[in-house]
Amino acid sequence: MQSSVNPYGVGSYQNLQNLQRVNPAQNIENPQVAQNIAQEQGNTEVQELPNISQTALEIRKFSDGIKGANEMIGALQIADITLNALGNQLKSGATDLSALDATAKAAQFKGEALFGKELRISLADESVALSLPLPSQIQGDVSAGIANKHQEISETMTRMSGLIEKASLPFSAPNGEGFDFENFNPASLKGLFG
Repeated sequence: MQSSVNPYGVGSYQNLQNLQRVNPAQNIENPQVAQNIAQEQGNTEVQELPNISQTALEIRKFSDGIKGANEMIGALQIADITLNALGNQLKSGATDLSALDATAKAAQFKGEALFGKELRISLADESVALSLPLPSQIQGDVSAGIANKHQEISETMTRMSGLIEKASLPFSAPNGEGFDFENFNPASLKGLFG
């Protein structure tokens, strides 16, 4: 059984059984019992929470961010391939916007349509967003709009590459100093284990 206080589902099953055996009517008649149970519940909830360090939370945030970035890059690659297909359809003389929309709607990532919406991700404390309109939603020249979106995807992927690198930087040392990997001294590392 999971709760918002204990999202990990860990804790004392015995304490839960003891709490469930108490008759609610007894709580009303005997305020001391109600107070003891409330206090035991409060203590149990505090004891049940896992001890997660700040570093572990940062690592999890980093992992989730990188996973999201990889998924965003995959979605952008599919969108870019679809834009190339739309450009080829236009070059071959296709002018029917409903046919172009059908091609765009077929582009999906993890079962979700990519076109007709905005893709958004937050990484390294920055937000990246890119709208992918259907060809019928592009104002003006559709061919030029598709070429502009192709360029925007390229720029977005370059920006995401920089954000991934920024998110991958090592954590600061406890004293606030960063790690210097370029001037690494192997003898000092060996001294830690000697």
